[in-house]
Amino acid sequence: MNFSEIIVETVLSIPFQENGYLVYRVGKPDCFIVDPGLEPEKIIKHLENKRLNPVAILVTHGHADHIAGIDAIRAVWKNCKIYIGNEEKEKLVNAEQNLSAPFGFAITVAPADVLLRDGDKPELAGISIEVRHVPGHSRGHLVYLIRTDSTPILFVGDVIFKQSIGRSDFPDGNPAIQIEAIRSQILSLPDETIIYPGHGPTTTVGEERQTNPYLFS
Repeated sequence: MNFSEIIVETVLSIPFQENGYLVYRVGKPDCFIVDPGLEPEKIIKHLENKRLNPVAILVTHGHADHIAGIDAIRAVWKNCKIYIGNEEKEKLVNAEQNLSAPFGFAITVAPADVLLRDGDKPELAGISIEVRHVPGHSRGHLVYLIRTDSTPILFVGDVIFKQSIGRSDFPDGNPAIQIEAIRSQILSLPDETIIYPGHGPTTTVGEERQTNPYLFS
């Protein structure tokens, strides 16, 4: 697939400064959404303005700030399917597990339509996606890789950020597993791979390999 054919647009949800992403091919109406946050009206407006049709919502992990917008989007596009890791599915429907209840605002959303595992390769909106399991921030955390002919694209949720990594002190987090998973599943990718994180600016695999202090031995 040609890198120039793929558009990635960021929609920022202010309450947790969480990045939701819209992904589609140039000139095509179908798209998929990655991690819709607490301000779904922004995503809905953007989709309507661009006349895009969301066929799927890809969830990297089930924490509340990454799933809160699901039901509002599905109320408009009823055939939009929810994809999430098999080990994360309970977080969609359990406010304790998705950490919203402990923060004082219980959020649950519709259950998953499709459960994903490491190595799965769904095709959505005409785009082939590779699923990689990168636990540590959350037990079933997945990242989504799009391979192109020049510049791979990687949606990483809260596993890794620009010169930082995600928290691993949640109930199903594990810092040792997280670092090893980042090294094996993310740093193994080409340096030019663009990383789209759940919070903060984009970065690349090469930049994080050279400058991320949490990944130095």
